[in-house]
Amino acid sequence: MRTVIRTFCVSVVASALLLGLASETFAEHENKKKVRKVRAASACSAGSSSSVARFKIEKGEALPASIPKALTKKPGNAERGLEAAVNPGKGNCLACHHIAKVLAKADESDPESVKLYGNHGEVGPPLNGVGARFSKAELRMIVVDPKKAFPDADTVMPAYHARTASKDVKRACRGRVMLSAQSVEDIVTFLEELK
Repeated sequence: MRTVIRTFCVSVVASALLLGLASETFAEHENKKKVRKVRAASACSAGSSSSVARFKIEKGEALPASIPKALTKKPGNAERGLEAAVNPGKGNCLACHHIAKVLAKADESDPESVKLYGNHGEVGPPLNGVGARFSKAELRMIVVDPKKAFPDADTVMPAYHARTASKDVKRACRGRVMLSAQSVEDIVTFLEELK
């Protein structure tokens, strides 16, 4: 009788352990699926979006194309625009452009500040005074799709709010735009102030 009870208890304990391991394995599997979904969603830049705002292109004052109406109902914010412009996961404007106003924010005693605000590229033209050279509608067009703003130029600047930039990108990023409509409006407001 003791042997039967002992065998039964060992079987119950073994079954409980196996069920516990199986449920733990299932939970681990579900967590891995969640992590994969999060990674796929965040595989693109921090400002990317799957939705594209509707807009109408019109002739600009200085450029052949402009977008006169804002992409969002919420007005752009220059401070958020500055942060989006310097953020490598969003606009990353400093990779190609020099902006004196941003360089002035770099604090030599703070390495993080220098890293964020102090490194400027020289591939694209300096953006100092860009707000005086182009209207807000033209700046919006330049950020949304610079190839339409400068059709005769061989620009390497990406289209930040057009799906035309989906060639040769990671699979997870295909069909997405690099910046949300609000980030575009924020950056345009920041650029407009560079007079």
